[in-house]
Amino acid sequence: MEVAISSLLFKSHPLGKVIDLARAQGVSWLEVWTEHLWRDDQGDLLKRLRQSGLSLSVHGPIEDLNITSSNRGIREESIRQVLQGIEEAADMDAKVITIHPGFLTGRQDAPDSIWDMQINAFTRFAARGEQLGLVIAMETMERRNKEVVIHPEITNQIIDAVAMDNFGVTFDVSHAHTVMDVIEFIRALRKISHIHISDTKDGKVHVLMGQGEIAFGAVLEALKEKYDGALVIEGWNPKDEMGMVQKSTAFLNAQLEQLAAS
Repeated sequence: MEVAISSLLFKSHPLGKVIDLARAQGVSWLEVWTEHLWRDDQGDLLKRLRQSGLSLSVHGPIEDLNITSSNRGIREESIRQVLQGIEEAADMDAKVITIHPGFLTGRQDAPDSIWDMQINAFTRFAARGEQLGLVIAMETMERRNKEVVIHPEITNQIIDAVAMDNFGVTFDVSHAHTVMDVIEFIRALRKISHIHISDTKDGKVHVLMGQGEIAFGAVLEALKEKYDGALVIEGWNPKDEMGMVQKSTAFLNAQLEQLAAS
């Protein structure tokens, strides 16, 4: 497994500078948030990312989007923006793009009411990803109002329904901790294509690793049975971006060294 960082750890910096900051931290894998790209792109960022020498993944767009919205206009625009993110991920030679699943529009809606929209959207994303040689990975979400894809059972059901080799799961360790035992979640998932990793404390997700409630040694031990790719560190400390990156990467590297020695 390989330490990677999300570009949003350096949210205050232009994405072009984040490429250099990642290299300076000794990180060889960068996950680009689509909104970070859209905010800063002056027409040359896709080329710069492609030529950066870094391994790349992408987090698809999420702001004000819902691919299963009951409002058809919002749903269609959400799908359009995700498809744009898929095209850009391929253009920068990314290996995988993470996409948030749809959620309920209203609190009285039932999960079954969005099933067909969810499957249709992800089938469309996976089909385009297959054409472009890109892995499409649906993220497991945290426990909060209106979220549907929070348990391994429904995650597996969606994987089975889409049934494409390039469609998998981005397992978010911090999100999972808000739902159930993280190791049990890992063991229940049938397919893990990508990992987001950070700590959880008092229900707050994406806190600094080692300062929350997750026992990462056991989590990494369970993950290595199913996964051997990037571990993308997430989170953001606007008061000390560099400190959070340095502490998180040092912590995770130490954990991986202990795992290798065990």
